[in-house]
Amino acid sequence: MTPLKQFLEYINKSSQPRGPIPAFTPVHIVTAILIIASEGSIGRIALSKRLKIGEGSVRTIIKKLLEKDVIAVDSIGGCNLTVTGAGIATELKRLLVKRVPFDLTEMGITLPSYAIHVRSDVAKMPLTKLRDMAVKNGTDGLVVFSYRSGRLTLPLLTDDVYKVYPKLAASFDESFRLIEGDSVIVGFSSEAIRAEEGTLAAALAVIDA
Repeated sequence: MTPLKQFLEYINKSSQPRGPIPAFTPVHIVTAILIIASEGSIGRIALSKRLKIGEGSVRTIIKKLLEKDVIAVDSIGGCNLTVTGAGIATELKRLLVKRVPFDLTEMGITLPSYAIHVRSDVAKMPLTKLRDMAVKNGTDGLVVFSYRSGRLTLPLLTDDVYKVYPKLAASFDESFRLIEGDSVIVGFSSEAIRAEEGTLAAALAVIDA
């Protein structure tokens, strides 16, 4: 098991909600790592604002990251990644190739949408399970695309997105550089932040499968 998979297993087991509405989820923990990797160093208050969750929740996240030697904390610079944390962040960025707002209007979906290009095959997981994961973490729905044999497919619907949704396919060409076996997961919600969080939850499930 890779260090990333070990870490994802740890946060999934240790972040089970204790009430009907969890204060934070594994998505927030992973997002925290990516933010710290991007910033180099960041304080607790600034991290709280970036994650859009309370400072108490951020303190708990920091504690979890410290326990697994993912971050170090100093009184001046705040949180920064350790060698272990940098390795996890590098692997996350390799597998979560690109994350961008996206437009699904051609499919009749007008809600705010968010796409994640994943360097992993969605076929490893049932689509219903992925949708359930995304909805549980905030989306109203999920659309999953797969790149196989040089074609962009929409599993269970069409094996050639270029024919059925030409404008959408053009957006894929513009936004992503797909290779064989890649996937693009797109979640949508009435709230943009929920679309992003739910899509990331599904993407993490794919790379952890």
